[in-house]
Amino acid sequence: MVKTYTLSALAILLLTTACSDGRNPENVQGEREEPPKPFTLTYYTDLKPAVMELEASIIQKKFPHITVKPVLASANLKPEHLAASGNIPDLISYTIGTLWNFRDHDLLTDLNPFIQKHGFDMNRFLPNVKESIQAYSDKGETLFIPYTLSTNVLYFNKNIFNKFGVPYPKDGMTWDEVYDLAKKVTRTDGTVKYKGFQFQHQNLTWKNQLMQPLIDPNTFKSLLDSLGWRRWVETMGGFLLIPGNENGGTFEKAQDVAMYSGPNMLATLPEAAKNGLDWDVVSLPTFTGNTSEGTQMISPFYGIPPNGKHMDETFRVIAYMLSEEVQILKSRRGMVPIIDSQAAASQYGKDLEGVEGKNLAAFFQDKVGKPFRTTKYDDIVKTVIYKELLPNYFRGTKDINTAFREAEESSNKQIEEKRR
Repeated sequence: MVKTYTLSALAILLLTTACSDGRNPENVQGEREEPPKPFTLTYYTDLKPAVMELEASIIQKKFPHITVKPVLASANLKPEHLAASGNIPDLISYTIGTLWNFRDHDLLTDLNPFIQKHGFDMNRFLPNVKESIQAYSDKGETLFIPYTLSTNVLYFNKNIFNKFGVPYPKDGMTWDEVYDLAKKVTRTDGTVKYKGFQFQHQNLTWKNQLMQPLIDPNTFKSLLDSLGWRRWVETMGGFLLIPGNENGGTFEKAQDVAMYSGPNMLATLPEAAKNGLDWDVVSLPTFTGNTSEGTQMISPFYGIPPNGKHMDETFRVIAYMLSEEVQILKSRRGMVPIIDSQAAASQYGKDLEGVEGKNLAAFFQDKVGKPFRTTKYDDIVKTVIYKELLPNYFRGTKDINTAFREAEESSNKQIEEKRR
């Protein structure tokens, strides 16, 4: 699907931007510079159309000489299709789980030259974000720029807790405490089977709260069968072993899930509230005694393919999207800012209806932890965890030792096949 967004023809005399590379309306001889030439910026993304419209409007308002042409990803238009067709976009915006696929198809360039040329401050990010970016390259490259942070909270349905007279969750809980709560609100009332706690398996696997390495970067062998991952699987899988709390239910639609954690859904909750959902949030629970002080960074990213015609202009766009001005605008719409800005954080959710009085500060308790070396095979192990290992455990189809041994074997086999 390809759609072009255009703005009315204002004067295209845009001579400075918030991400200026040092150009002035007049050069040192007092002569005026030429206005930037109009061009179409091809923007390839997996964003939802409504979010893409916001992106396009922000870019075109700041850069009237740019017309944004979104190219929305689909089953028939994946990164490998772009590379094969030769229709290379100017800008890529995608979920970080696909970053290595772009890299494997030579669709990402090292941004360090542009960072230096345009004076982009890599220290503007929240703690450990810059280090997390750097962990994706052993050559010192900057392959991408993340632009919003996917932080987790524990969502809860007050109606269910009220129905059964159980105290609400609170900030700073451990997963052990959430387990005890989940047992109390996992009940059947009439024909409704209430689930105490459900979670998005892929998301919490990626969060990697215990910050356990996945691959040995020297041997490229899986590090899955470890005490840390065993603890994670036993803890998270243990919720699904609570009688009556097997996979199922929905927090927003059926409203039969008491507690839930997964990707940020703040922007959709006001609509659910119109259908009777009385919700709030608390900070993401932690593992008892965990000293990792954070989780693995999950963030959509911007990237620039090599050899494009508009690479400098595209980087100026990226720099502007990481400005405090834009981060505040997005924060007001429920996107957690990734820059270290109290001004942006303080505006969180201000443009959303129905979030007044909610514990939105909880979204800022999920910190980015110090990263470990990331490899192109990490996603193989992550996928094995949430698609094979975790289900084998909570369904009882494998004992814990067998489940881990087979998951390790599956991971290593897939890594070997990809390395050939």
